[in-house]
Amino acid sequence: MVRPADAGLLDELASTPLSGLSRSLGIDIEKWLPVASSPLPITLRVTPNRHDIEWTRNMLESIGGEKIPWMVMSESWVMPFSKGDYPSDEAKKIITLLHETGRITRQEAVSMLPPVVLEPKKDDLVMDTCAAPGSKATQLAEAVPNGLVLANEPSSGRLNLLTTNRGRLGIENMLIMQHDGRHIGRMPEPGVDGVIVDAPCSGTATTRKNRELWKSWTPKVGRSLFKLQSDIATRAAQLLRPGGKMVYSTCSLDPVENEAVVCEILQRCPWLELTNIDADRLFPTLIYHRGRNDWPILDESAEVVDWEGEMPRLVGLSEEMLNPYQRGIESPDLSKTIRVHQHENNTGGFFVALFEHVAERTPEGIARSMILHRELNREPEELPRRKRSKHTTIPASKDVVDDICKKWGIDKDEFAWWQRGKRVNLSSRMAYDRLYKPIVVNKKGDYWPGDDFHPLKIIHVGQPTFTDNKGIWRPRQEALGLLRGRISASVVEIDQETMISLIQGNAPLREEFVTEIERGSFVLKCGEFFLPAWVAARVSLMLDEKEKEIIRMKLGIESEEEEE
Repeated sequence: MVRPADAGLLDELASTPLSGLSRSLGIDIEKWLPVASSPLPITLRVTPNRHDIEWTRNMLESIGGEKIPWMVMSESWVMPFSKGDYPSDEAKKIITLLHETGRITRQEAVSMLPPVVLEPKKDDLVMDTCAAPGSKATQLAEAVPNGLVLANEPSSGRLNLLTTNRGRLGIENMLIMQHDGRHIGRMPEPGVDGVIVDAPCSGTATTRKNRELWKSWTPKVGRSLFKLQSDIATRAAQLLRPGGKMVYSTCSLDPVENEAVVCEILQRCPWLELTNIDADRLFPTLIYHRGRNDWPILDESAEVVDWEGEMPRLVGLSEEMLNPYQRGIESPDLSKTIRVHQHENNTGGFFVALFEHVAERTPEGIARSMILHRELNREPEELPRRKRSKHTTIPASKDVVDDICKKWGIDKDEFAWWQRGKRVNLSSRMAYDRLYKPIVVNKKGDYWPGDDFHPLKIIHVGQPTFTDNKGIWRPRQEALGLLRGRISASVVEIDQETMISLIQGNAPLREEFVTEIERGSFVLKCGEFFLPAWVAARVSLMLDEKEKEIIRMKLGIESEEEEE
């Protein structure tokens, strides 16, 4: 059970600007405050298509987990405890191991809304403009198994989190790039099919995990983010093909960051149309509210400022942040957007809006950023390629691909193959066909000749799958889920007794191994278990301790720590 704050603290929090913001939105403070000040229950997504998904479900049920009833488009669970209040060491161990081995992804329940609202087709090219740490980007990747996710993150530190989550889940249909979201590079025509802008925000709806907000937030915080949010969304809209859809979302309650930004996006991007979110179909039983067009102006104490026809002098306030009536403009139908409040579903709070690039408003048939503003009265010029370094990812050579496919019995046509130093990555073919191979035209009409991702700053392509070890391509552990069912060679069957001996740390001499085996890299198979191994003088498992512990749990074997 998630515990609320004590009565004394509730009285203190009731007088904060955050509570004033909630009152101004008509939220029942007496019902909202105890929940908004309590820790969030742990929620998570179960990774689809894992061979042992039923075992994962059983483990979650064993510690009290239940499926989230309103999240029907993505298998999601809620636990009866918070991150800081595990009922036992065993429960903590189970959640940690399942997450770190890629069987689940810990994610706030409301954070799962945007990918579901976008409803991408399975073969779409979709972009996440602010992707780290990667929960929504990986959720998108699962929704487009035959497509591709362009996951963008400007911060190098946060980009590493995104990369870690991509690898943990073994996702091959994702490219990770690094751009300021306001200046994402040009790409081949016609643009992306869908985009999520989960914009940087004040986080006023995240009080259940960010307690410092109760003391730090005042209305000027949301106003300081308005331009950044609008600029990121505008750039995303410029890269969206006609007919494509864009989701704008925040984890904020503040209308200045939500409905006001929606109005600004529509003012800047007349090719977009606000689309109704069919929440009853997408999220049955979720309690939500429709967006509003009558938000008040708040002073720094979050007290409502009466509107007298003139904009009051408040820090950071500009005309674009006023409601449509105050601005004297026609209001878009903001009831097409949705709001979720913390107390009504035992979640965090959230805001989501859905837009469509109306095809008839862009007869050129390409994203707005790709339309030349003036006719080119000369032959287009080929622009110079960027210089490549040892860190540049390039298509793997035919010899390398043939060597790997011969060794492991893989159908080479199923993937695009990439190489970076001694590492080979696999990605969906769309990465090559739609982003790498085509030319890219700049705003003057000149072009980069293709066979390069430039001017997109791609940092990682697909899933690291093989590593060159002394001239032998060995599979990486995190790619075994991707390779399962796809490799038909270099697989050696072993019995359970041998497997147990290996996971307990034994490394037998090659000559004494249970079956004849050559030197090099192999996958040892025992029932459902795939174990990468390196064979030299001895047979050694290339499996980390977390995956070994999963095997022990499945077989009911005590770990070495428990034995001690």
